[in-house]
Amino acid sequence: MITINDKTQCCGCWACYNVCPKHCITMEEDSEGFRYPKVDADICIDCGLCERVCPIKQPKQDDTEPESYVVQNKDTKVLRDSTSGGFFTVIANWAVNNGGVVFGAAFDENMTLRHIYSETIEGCVRFRGSKYVQSLIGESYAEAKRFLDDGRIVVFSGTPCQIAGLYGYLGNRKYEKLTTVDLVCHGTPSPRLLARYLAYHATLAGSQIIDYRSRDKHYGYDYSTATITFADKSKYYHKGKEADIMLRLYFKNICSRPSCYHCHFKTLHRQSDITIFDCWDAFSVSSKFSRKGATNVFIHTSHGKEIFEQIKNEFVWVPSEINPIIKRDGIMIKHNVPVNPRRTEFFSDLNTLPLEAVERKYLPSPFVKRMLVAVKPVLYKLGVFALYMKMKQMSGKN
Repeated sequence: MITINDKTQCCGCWACYNVCPKHCITMEEDSEGFRYPKVDADICIDCGLCERVCPIKQPKQDDTEPESYVVQNKDTKVLRDSTSGGFFTVIANWAVNNGGVVFGAAFDENMTLRHIYSETIEGCVRFRGSKYVQSLIGESYAEAKRFLDDGRIVVFSGTPCQIAGLYGYLGNRKYEKLTTVDLVCHGTPSPRLLARYLAYHATLAGSQIIDYRSRDKHYGYDYSTATITFADKSKYYHKGKEADIMLRLYFKNICSRPSCYHCHFKTLHRQSDITIFDCWDAFSVSSKFSRKGATNVFIHTSHGKEIFEQIKNEFVWVPSEINPIIKRDGIMIKHNVPVNPRRTEFFSDLNTLPLEAVERKYLPSPFVKRMLVAVKPVLYKLGVFALYMKMKQMSGKN
């Protein structure tokens, strides 16, 4: 029977929930908004499956050195709508066009982020874009296994711990038709914080929120910003991460799941077939790339390489060197962020204070900083910001 006495030892992957033959495990939300397994001891038969599938209790790791590439989608519309280089859209389309199923994270009608699947290209559009919160897996692992057992192609994307949870649930079997894609993760913020944040903006706008992206290219890739879409079709664009409460708290390392500060999956050698993350300065890798977003792609398995070979014509792509890429873009591949010493105090206040009061207390904003936040979008429109980024990149080469 799985019990959680130390919350740093539960990544919230839901593998135990999916594997339980008696369905006696529920994922209950704690005071911080994170979910943990709770076993109904009256129903539990002590089969031990929940502990055997746990990726923290039973860690698995490959030591194969990945191949490294930088890619950029050739479709300008897909590139505009993607957080970085549009890699995932191509692999999702490949799966659907070959009769497969794609699993990813999407908001439901209540703006709760859940793992769902799609068998259509149109449905996979919902998986695009960064959400910066961990999805609720639900029964996705069991659903993926049913498709695999039926001989269907399955592409499953998620955080590294979710991919590890999937493999744990599958008994670490490498299905021939399963392709897994994980992403380099800074941490997973509290779903309760996101709910408070969205409710705050819905009240300000007087309209229900129907979509949220943590990073959008409204001001361009170099100045990506959070975007909120309302039911009346209006949109609110934050003036960069410096102006967004959610992102500012996230990067203060104050609101992530306890296990994220002690992540067991921060490693170059991952269980997934493919790892993806932003390539912020793709132009320095090759002049083939525009400054509209690119993706670093690490390929860990022969299966991942096989799929890449099938889809690479959809990209502008070049091989890259792993160590420089990690130094520039991928420090979070191997490193955990430190716990903010005010984290406990923050969550206490989050549950009792208005969000504006939380912002004033934990995100003081000096006048000069507020002015810079206000001016940046104007500089972007005038082309000054792009010139600044270009000069910064050129100076970095010297």
